[in-house]
Amino acid sequence: MTDASIDDVAAAAGVHRSTVSRAFSNPTAVRAQTREHVLRVAAELGYSTNPLAQALRRRSSTLVPLVIPDITNPFFAELARATAAAAELRGYQLVLCVTENGGSSTAGYVNAMQAMYSPFGIVAPSTRVDLEALRTYGSKNRVVVLDRVEDDPTVPTVTVDSRRGVELAFEHLALLGHRAIAYAPGIVGTYTAQDRHEAYEQIATGHGTQPLVLGAPDGVELGAGIVDHWLAEPVRATAIIASNDAVAFAVIAELESRGHRVPDEVSVVGFDGLDLGAHIAPRLTSVRQPIADLGRIAVDLGEGLLDGGPVRHEVLQPTLLLRSSTAGPRS
Repeated sequence: MTDASIDDVAAAAGVHRSTVSRAFSNPTAVRAQTREHVLRVAAELGYSTNPLAQALRRRSSTLVPLVIPDITNPFFAELARATAAAAELRGYQLVLCVTENGGSSTAGYVNAMQAMYSPFGIVAPSTRVDLEALRTYGSKNRVVVLDRVEDDPTVPTVTVDSRRGVELAFEHLALLGHRAIAYAPGIVGTYTAQDRHEAYEQIATGHGTQPLVLGAPDGVELGAGIVDHWLAEPVRATAIIASNDAVAFAVIAELESRGHRVPDEVSVVGFDGLDLGAHIAPRLTSVRQPIADLGRIAVDLGEGLLDGGPVRHEVLQPTLLLRSSTAGPRS
């Protein structure tokens, strides 16, 4: 049997497909007796562990693309790690594709994954341009969209409630006694940045305060531009909500380099809850996104489509991760 699949081996061996995957990719994670049994059955069936050879022979594969805009952003790095772990548990191999925020790159990756007969794809796009390429992919295969809500009800999505996250940050700072709470946006034009920006302005207005967005001019390094704007205000904000942890890291580093202490002089809240936030000084208070759940549910949604299940749109709830970058304002 030269076209045996991982599911064929799992059925013949009486184990889950993830056990077969680990027997080949991570042998120490499987009991020796089970591993030997799986490998023996695989050999009898002529199972090949070369995913490309399998894909070409069977016109199907276990290769799942994860298309992300920027690997240098630590959020996407953690997301990739979580999604890879979830995929591996289901017997898939994750293929990481980085677009550098380019829609044309997304189209190229999508076409390549079609050629590899991927069962489904997972995409975390940053702009609507990316989604135009996904519609072509979705018409022939299956795709799950992460980290945004798409207008097309036929495309399954999983995202985090950004408005609730900004609300958690704002209410935390307000309870500490802050009245002048500013917002530091990320890259203009991304879905999540726009969503959080709009949420901040609505929440600030609802609290009876004037929204203050600390932007950085074109050509100016983000952290420096935000701090320049903060310093130029006639009445400086005593707290800043950053659109993501990477922006918060840049702002804190710039403030500290100029002698402005966090949180003694100004409190800073991020949005992501990355592990890295626990290793900077001060440790970053942040709105925590359930990144592991994002990756796991994306794989669940993809498999659900393979089984003919309904298209689902999952919205996860954030939580506030309290660390040491926030405190009450100085009197």
